[in-house]
Amino acid sequence: MAQVSEPSHPNGLLRKRPLIIPEQGEAHTHNFSVNLSYSLMEYSNYQSFLSFGDELISQTRELVLSLWKQDRIQADLKADATPVSEIDLRCEEFVRTRILEHFPHHGVIGEEFGSENEDAEFVWTIDPIDGTQNLINRIPTFATILGVMYRRRPVFGWIDHPVLGESLRGGVGVGTFHNGRRVFLDDNLETLTPKDIIGANCPATFEQGGHLEVLWKILKFHPHVRMYYDAYAHTLSVLGSLAVMVEYNVKVWDISATQALIEGAGGVYRQLGRDLDAKPHTLYHAAFGKKRAVELISEAILGGC
Repeated sequence: MAQVSEPSHPNGLLRKRPLIIPEQGEAHTHNFSVNLSYSLMEYSNYQSFLSFGDELISQTRELVLSLWKQDRIQADLKADATPVSEIDLRCEEFVRTRILEHFPHHGVIGEEFGSENEDAEFVWTIDPIDGTQNLINRIPTFATILGVMYRRRPVFGWIDHPVLGESLRGGVGVGTFHNGRRVFLDDNLETLTPKDIIGANCPATFEQGGHLEVLWKILKFHPHVRMYYDAYAHTLSVLGSLAVMVEYNVKVWDISATQALIEGAGGVYRQLGRDLDAKPHTLYHAAFGKKRAVELISEAILGGC
């Protein structure tokens, strides 16, 4: 198998090593001491994605914080009765423009302005503000989410909480980092105990697709379930604070970055339904976090409990 080497870096600190990307749908073993059968992403300069994404997230954070300081945040309701703010629109417009200037042949799928060239090899997913309801009510857990998909498979991601000052970046083959520190999700969990916490999105989101019974299965399965409205739950799952997070009826811009970050940290991401197809209107269901916790909750949901 040919290897794609990591490019040299001006400071000389980065070693050359192959970038390995699991195939979509492939069973993942997350013990880093085991050699896995991977296919290589046929693009050597992946460091340019990370450097560009880091800069873009930093600039977007500055924009969000400048608008957050306003006395009043302008917001309207969209056709689906969910709120959209001035901050959502300005952030996505800024991010889309920068991506297409820098990578004109790449695709973009965003929550507010739709998709462009969505069948390209490389597609960026943008959720400018995940948790707009929280933002307009001055609840600081909202986030900007940015992802990169290669041939419809998530490979890199960023989740940035501007007000909290917390940021995740990384992906498969390069590792996941929280505020610059490497994150590892342990897979030593044998079973869920009363000390462990499961995360789930809010009841209205489950009900949206007629899946409220799934939430009841989760609540019956484990005594400690926390419900979340935004990407802070994803951050907690990447950090291992949540044993597993379950999301139902979410879009590709909500979860593509999370899949890359979870797998980059050594965790497991499982689609509870269709695979990601990088289409802007498809609804997805997923469980992600520590390997054994994902297995147990998936069995409870799909097999009944």
